[in-house]
Amino acid sequence: MDDIQIRRELPASAEAGALGREALDGWLSDLVGEETAEAVRLAASELIENVVRHAALSEADVIWLAGIATPDIVRIEVEQASSAASARIIPISERGEGGGFGFQIVDAVASQWGIREGPPGAVWFEVDRDVSGEPDGP
Repeated sequence: MDDIQIRRELPASAEAGALGREALDGWLSDLVGEETAEAVRLAASELIENVVRHAALSEADVIWLAGIATPDIVRIEVEQASSAASARIIPISERGEGGGFGFQIVDAVASQWGIREGPPGAVWFEVDRDVSGEPDGP
């Protein structure tokens, strides 16, 4: 099986998270099943929204959403023009209202994840695929 890839340019704006979820619709469900696909879309949109909030990008900057599927994994990467060196899980004591859960969601969904400091910086995560190659769920 050849690797299956997707790559989308997203604006550095409030719409980026929703546009990222839309870009992953369909593509993921065929690869990992709807339940896992929904969790991956949520984790990806959290990372995208973190970039919008915290990466100090201008409206002229773009965010890149990339996905690759191999027979064993699906990897999602969110790339920004600036460094991602400060990306981290925020302890409960440091969270503000309505935020700070992005990496906890990613950590719960992913088999592994990491940061490429950059610039350009990126945060990526992987989810395991069914070794039979069949999507999970009914």
